[in-house]
Amino acid sequence: MRQLLEARNRTLLRNLEELIHSLASANIPRELEPYRHRILSVCRQLRDTVNRNMIDLALGQDQILEDVLSNTQQVMQYVRLLSTRLASPVLRASSTDRLSLATISWLHRQTTITISIPAAFTDGDCSIWPFLDIAPIYFFPCIEQRGLLYQPLLFHEFGHLLYVTYRQEMDDLVGDLQREVEEVLMPLSQRNDRHADVQAAQRQVIVDTWYAWAQEIFCDAVGLTIGGPCFLRAFSGYLGTMQRGDFYRQPSDLRYSEHPVTWLRVRLLTEHARRAGFAELANEVEGEWRVVAQTMGVAEDYHGFYDEALEGAVMRTIDDMLTEAGPRRCTESEARGVGWDTQSDAIVALSNHAWEVYKSDPGRYAEWESEALRRFLA
Repeated sequence: MRQLLEARNRTLLRNLEELIHSLASANIPRELEPYRHRILSVCRQLRDTVNRNMIDLALGQDQILEDVLSNTQQVMQYVRLLSTRLASPVLRASSTDRLSLATISWLHRQTTITISIPAAFTDGDCSIWPFLDIAPIYFFPCIEQRGLLYQPLLFHEFGHLLYVTYRQEMDDLVGDLQREVEEVLMPLSQRNDRHADVQAAQRQVIVDTWYAWAQEIFCDAVGLTIGGPCFLRAFSGYLGTMQRGDFYRQPSDLRYSEHPVTWLRVRLLTEHARRAGFAELANEVEGEWRVVAQTMGVAEDYHGFYDEALEGAVMRTIDDMLTEAGPRRCTESEARGVGWDTQSDAIVALSNHAWEVYKSDPGRYAEWESEALRRFLA
């Protein structure tokens, strides 16, 4: 066992030395420097643990092998994590990352509980890995990360970070919603037979599914709260693939799914937008989705996973979650998108202005955006 542990720790030491060298020598944007500093600190701590393992193994005492094994297992898990996820934002970094890093940094500065978290992201579909022990990593598509129009999608992912930060409070609120979902689905009269057992099992599946759905709907609301109109436009534009899957999914696909049907998310989000004072935009977006649905002949059917009677409970729960998390709210001037103060670092004002420019004159948008980004990142 000692020889096996020695061999494994030598390999770990070699891998960590190589990783430290690669991270330290990588050419990265300055906005990524705090994240690199944190990851390098983790690597050096792991290297120290491996060196202690080697010293302990050299003592030749069998009674310490169990402790060395435990330490080795832990280091192996972290090194695998570094290799597959945590090192990627640094090792793949490029100068074009500055905009998305600036967006994430700005988001983190808006709440005291996230202000010390460094910004990091890598390529991928919009998502986040909210790993609080070291640092969360955002995932963002290659094309969208280079321009202004879809930066607001990161506001939704920030919502997931807020959720895990306030997990106990959030889970309690979602649990209350799940109980309301169950009450709405409960039949007035109940049978005591095999059919009743099947119905009860299906209700439980729906109730369990709403744990993930509530989180996604909350994060949509966080995005709207922070970004206002620019988030609703980005959300609709990015998620609207104009395919049947946007509007309808089979019951088997809904069971324990992580995301509600996109059309349901749009409906709830536009209702939030109306309540926030963006009724005209909400009607515009919802109208576009209805046109696509009618053209494809798709009828709403959530197979019991959603009922109109749930809307009040869902909206009330999301409002309570927003109150608990306290995301920064888009101001009226930022929402209007009529201009942008070059002295401000608020990506919200610039994103809303970008959408107004894009809508008014799509042909000149690319040229305008290039100059706006140069000034913003200067």
